Amino acid sequence: MTRMTRYAIIILLLLSVSAFSVDINDAYKYVLLIKDVHNYYKTSCIIIVCSNSHTNFNQTSLAYIWLRAFSQRGILTMIVSFSQLSREARKFQGYLTRPLYVVALATKETMDEFSMATRQIDMSSSVWLLMFLPYRGNPMRDICQNPVGNPFNLMFNTEMLVLCYDLPLLTEWYALRDNQTRVFNLATWQTGQGLKLKTTSSLYARRNNMFGQTMRISIVQDSPFVEIKNGILSHFFGKLIKELSKSMNFKIEVTSSMLIYGDLNKDDNTWTGVVGEVASDRADFGVAEFSMTNHRLDVVDFTLPLILSRNRIYFKKPDGAYVQWSAYFKTFKADVWSMIIFVIVTAPIFLTLMKTRGRIVMRILADNYIYVWGIYCQQGLSEFPTKFSMRLAFLSIFLSSLIILSAYSASLTSFLTVSTVTLPFSTMEEFANYGSYKLITFRNSADYDMLIAANSTLFEKVKKLIKDKEDLPLTAHDGFLQVCNEKVGFYITEAIKNAINIPCETSFIDADRVDSLALVLQKHGQYTGVVNYYLQQFKDNGVLARLKNTFLVTGDSLEKGNVTVNLYGIAPLLSVLAGGAIFSCLVLLLEKIHYNFWRDNCRGIFHCVLWRKFLNRQLVVDSVDKKKRIGNLSENILQSQENQRSDISRNQSSFTQYK
Repeated sequence: MTRMTRYAIIILLLLSVSAFSVDINDAYKYVLLIKDVHNYYKTSCIIIVCSNSHTNFNQTSLAYIWLRAFSQRGILTMIVSFSQLSREARKFQGYLTRPLYVVALATKETMDEFSMATRQIDMSSSVWLLMFLPYRGNPMRDICQNPVGNPFNLMFNTEMLVLCYDLPLLTEWYALRDNQTRVFNLATWQTGQGLKLKTTSSLYARRNNMFGQTMRISIVQDSPFVEIKNGILSHFFGKLIKELSKSMNFKIEVTSSMLIYGDLNKDDNTWTGVVGEVASDRADFGVAEFSMTNHRLDVVDFTLPLILSRNRIYFKKPDGAYVQWSAYFKTFKADVWSMIIFVIVTAPIFLTLMKTRGRIVMRILADNYIYVWGIYCQQGLSEFPTKFSMRLAFLSIFLSSLIILSAYSASLTSFLTVSTVTLPFSTMEEFANYGSYKLITFRNSADYDMLIAANSTLFEKVKKLIKDKEDLPLTAHDGFLQVCNEKVGFYITEAIKNAINIPCETSFIDADRVDSLALVLQKHGQYTGVVNYYLQQFKDNGVLARLKNTFLVTGDSLEKGNVTVNLYGIAPLLSVLAGGAIFSCLVLLLEKIHYNFWRDNCRGIFHCVLWRKFLNRQLVVDSVDKKKRIGNLSENILQSQENQRSDISRNQSSFTQYK
């Protein structure tokens, strides 16, 4: 039963086609043509578009004949009406492989229906095969051979093949902004011979002429890659646009010059800057070094990457004459310094134990500390010990100090004389942890949006270092002025830095990101493909390399001479000298105070002892003298008594004689 029904439908279709101007052989001839076009463009499926009018049963029958024929060949095929065309076309937008729409036009009414339907769809998103079929004298032959205006709303990048009645020629139709349909003879087709191309050139190699159309250009002021001099574009991107205009035959009109590249204004959800000009259809090209970001890709298209550059953070190069205070300790590693300190601390203790035979005497320990410290400062001993063990210990200390000082002097001399000036950090992590530098980038730029939108642990620290938005520079020159005059780092691509002259020498750390710089065009613009095609041609034939060598000069134009050492450069040495002098004076003052204190105490004690001894002695002397005086007095009394007795006796004898 099913088979009988199928045969009945086929018979009815064949009977209906007999009333149409296309016979059965022509119907299958068109099947071969459609199949060849399908294979040439490598489309994903075939969509047959019919009129909305159900009275045209003959054309509908032809569509079903094609549907059955392609289905038998394993080609996905469907039939839609003109009213369904816009909805079906949106389904296939964004696919890598495009469908082939087959449109058969026989009457002016059908053509008008198709023209109305094309106003609501993007004619460049699919491949079209438009066939003018024979019908009652072929009333649209003139339109087919010489189209007037742009009846089907074609674009520059539309791929539409047109078969004009019984002519064996297949022509390409497309249009420019002037709404004038352009025709290009692409191939011939005949039954049994298939599709024969008249050229093997690619699509945009064939469409290399824009017939003097005007392209609106918007540029960024103070960009290092584009500039207007006397009304003429210059620098790298300016000359690149000039080369494109010569190759594609279009005119250039600079419609605006903006201060910023472009940023999303979240208040009204509009874009500012050059990106805003292109997104709002006020410009066809945005000419500057634009970074590719997801947010921008939502509103504009980018050309091929013209410059690949690493993102870096640039800082003012530290003064070559300036020596960091920590440089004097970087000659040895921490473990070496620890061992030296350990030797200086423990050696006097062992020397004291050796001298005192196991006892700790503070006076001797203090003297040994002074001796050991003096040895490491290349000072001699006031007297060399007599014991062999002490001599051997001091000799070992002398040898170790000589080796350490020689190694330190050589390492320090090399460290200070080799002109390798480095930043106190070498990675973004170290920069974020260091915290002494601020960070700047272009205001209202893709780099600023990226830094603010990042939510990693590292960038959370980095965001705290970014200056206020109103303090961020608008141009690269202003940014590097801040770098040279302030303690800031400039987040920027290497290409921009190399394209300008910088008033000071810079150092950098890598930001671990590669930036793609390109021009911007209108979203889904009709000229994006052809512009990218010619840019790729410029890469292949060396035009792009020549422009880079001409305009992308490096910024290392500063004259390098002998470094003048200023007072700040020798500040560590002067500080060590002044610190040593102050410390020596302090020690001398302490010694003087200590000496005076002990001298006064000793003098008082001495006087006290002396007076006590004197008084004790005086008391002893007085008692002895008293005894002596008493003895002498007694002797004197006895002597006087004896004298008196002798005198009396003498007188008595004399008296006796006289008597």
